[in-house]
Amino acid sequence: MAVSKADEGLFASKYGHFSEDGFEYIITDPETPRPWTNVISNGDYGLVVSQAGGGFSWRTHVSLNRLTRWNQDLVRDDWGKWLYLRDLDSGEFRSLAYQPVQAPYKKYQARHGLGYSVFEQETETLRTSWTLFAAKDQPLEIWIAEIENTGSKPRRLELASYMEWNLGSAPDVNREFHKIFIDSRFDPASAAIMATKTLWEVPSERAHWNTEWPYLAFHSVNEPVSGWDTSKDALIGRHGSYAKPKGINSGKFTASSGRFQDASASLATQFELAPGQSKTVIFLLGMVDRKKDNQAEKNAQSLIKKYGNPDSAGKELQKVKQFWKNLTGLVQIETPEKSFDTLVNIWLKYQAISGHLWARTGYYQQSGAYGFRDQLQTSQVWLALEPQKMLDQILLHAGHQFQSGKVLHWWHPLTDKGLETEMVDDLLWLPFMLLRYLHETNDFSVLQLTVPFYDGGSGTLQDHCLRAIEVTRGRFSERGLPLIGAGDWCDGFSAVGLDWKGESVWLGFFFYDILKKWSELLERQSPLKLPDLAADFRTLAENLKTALNNKAWNGRWYIAATKDDGTALGDPSQKENQIYLMSQTWAVMTGVADEARSEKITDAIIDRLESDNGFQLFSPAYSVSDPYIGYLTRYAPGLRENGGVYTHASTWGVLMLAQQKRSEEAFRIFSKMNPIHQSVKDIERYQAEPYVLPGNVDGRDSQYYGRAGWTWYTGSAGWLFSIAHEWILGVRPTPAGLLIDPAMPRKWKEAKITRRFRGAVYHILIRNPHNLAEGKIEITVNGVPINDNLIPPMPKGEYQVEATLVKG
Repeated sequence: MAVSKADEGLFASKYGHFSEDGFEYIITDPETPRPWTNVISNGDYGLVVSQAGGGFSWRTHVSLNRLTRWNQDLVRDDWGKWLYLRDLDSGEFRSLAYQPVQAPYKKYQARHGLGYSVFEQETETLRTSWTLFAAKDQPLEIWIAEIENTGSKPRRLELASYMEWNLGSAPDVNREFHKIFIDSRFDPASAAIMATKTLWEVPSERAHWNTEWPYLAFHSVNEPVSGWDTSKDALIGRHGSYAKPKGINSGKFTASSGRFQDASASLATQFELAPGQSKTVIFLLGMVDRKKDNQAEKNAQSLIKKYGNPDSAGKELQKVKQFWKNLTGLVQIETPEKSFDTLVNIWLKYQAISGHLWARTGYYQQSGAYGFRDQLQTSQVWLALEPQKMLDQILLHAGHQFQSGKVLHWWHPLTDKGLETEMVDDLLWLPFMLLRYLHETNDFSVLQLTVPFYDGGSGTLQDHCLRAIEVTRGRFSERGLPLIGAGDWCDGFSAVGLDWKGESVWLGFFFYDILKKWSELLERQSPLKLPDLAADFRTLAENLKTALNNKAWNGRWYIAATKDDGTALGDPSQKENQIYLMSQTWAVMTGVADEARSEKITDAIIDRLESDNGFQLFSPAYSVSDPYIGYLTRYAPGLRENGGVYTHASTWGVLMLAQQKRSEEAFRIFSKMNPIHQSVKDIERYQAEPYVLPGNVDGRDSQYYGRAGWTWYTGSAGWLFSIAHEWILGVRPTPAGLLIDPAMPRKWKEAKITRRFRGAVYHILIRNPHNLAEGKIEITVNGVPINDNLIPPMPKGEYQVEATLVKG
């Protein structure tokens, strides 16, 4: 087989490169070290597709409402939705993506873009293209298949689709059970296969799973149907395979349907191509509601009619592309480092929104649920884009809080059922992230919005936040430190405090920051001021600060936690986990550590925790499982939270360094985390996608040090995007206005950022003519100097801002 090498392109590696505008990653060799995927979602309907064509589709919830079957196997990556092309004369057989047939090619490209993916292949006599994307506002995906005869002889061809219906909860591991509930039929009028299921694993109103799947699935083609089938037995055949499906490969379609099949879907169409002639075929796949009315079939037919033609499909594709370009264009930066710009301007936003907020899934992990703290943190990506969407997310999460102040750790859309938690940090992200929104908008009136509690009744948004704070106030040890319970931010510390004696040092820093900021809010900013409570919060904060500095400081750095028996974690007295990243970063970020300690612990984590890919969570990794610490000790050493680079935590290391004006180190850590850099540096070692952040990278104690994994579904993208423009470029929202306080690399003479803020658009040029690490900022707005580095809110309009770093 011919092997394509990456063309010379932007940030090229062995397997591909970015397009010149950065909006596509173009894979030229499908044999990537791991599946390189695209997570596509319109906020309701979604699909994941790999560079080889593997993947799956769903609506609303990837685990409760999976449309197509898929088996997680990142080595084989041979489950998906396929298009097969068969030559009716020669019998030549291939797939329009590399999988599942893996036919020879002259040239191969898989292009992942924002909201779409394209597979292109060239052989000696054919050129094929397959574009997949989700419609902008409808519960369906559109496939545009284009076949061109580049040879000298006429061709008679058959194009056939194949997928297997899942229709409900996934993974569908008990297939022999679940297949007997699926019913399918062919609708000649719309050239579509329709499918329903009489069982859904979601509990009914009677708290029993004896309920109907409330959707109608459909799959259509816009050309005359030469054959169709819903029988896997006929299409794949006994001992057949996706690479050699006996029925499709032989052109034998049995027109089987009904309730007695292993339900699949295949539609075939035949056509002839003269030399130089091409053909475009449109396939659709989607689902519509059955529960709302009796018009499901009519609604499906309407969507098929609207989108099932090349003109409409092409227009919808352009609509999707324009949506993402417009959205990502709301905040733009321009620096001397193009890889920084590409990641921040395009891919971090796309990963955070399409992957983490909307799809809530990836190839490594399929969730579908909302994590109380997870999506709440990522919603900050909206602040500089569409702040109302962050408020919407905040209100959604507040509605999953109990009257007691406790919250659900996660909950499922569709059922609204979730897990009550004794995790001690979840509930505090509500007041913390609300502060982020208030700094952006200065709209403190939202504190008086009425929000229901999960278990009935309602309260103001301020009340919700105060109840969360009160719960934490009641969870302190005798030493004046917060208890860790079933875990803090680090889920893997799942057994440290099950007896409610172990302490969380990180939570102490986090809670201190909340108390300080909420005391100011309650005294000065809230429409309903509570000065006595504000004073109480200040006293509690100072007492907590004292306890942290006296009880959690070991003379070299802050410990991570104490176990129920009082043993310190993150301490040199232990063989493993001698220093913990989170305690040090948040001690600096919150101001609990004074300047001398801040410098000392920053030097310590650079010395002890900096790796080739960012900061490790702790070191050394655990090599022996400990039932009194938690499940992270059961990971292999250096993997994920067990001494790996846990990307989410490492982003706060960048923030800490930028806050200290250690700008060279901040950018160095950012660059080590930047997947673009890693792909160019050593893609065989890094393995993961060059265009999105991984959840983790193996640490020094792993035999695969530097290997990335769990891409897409990570909260790190939203944080790193915010840190890039708020802390490295230093353009930060405050209630009083837009602060400009950069921590850029000294070699950058200038950088630009376009930033929307409270109805105005600021085109900001940051200049550093003397290569300073820090200094005085001189600012002009439309040529008029202002007195400090805080731009007060301006009327709607566009403003030219120049900010120059000078000695002072």
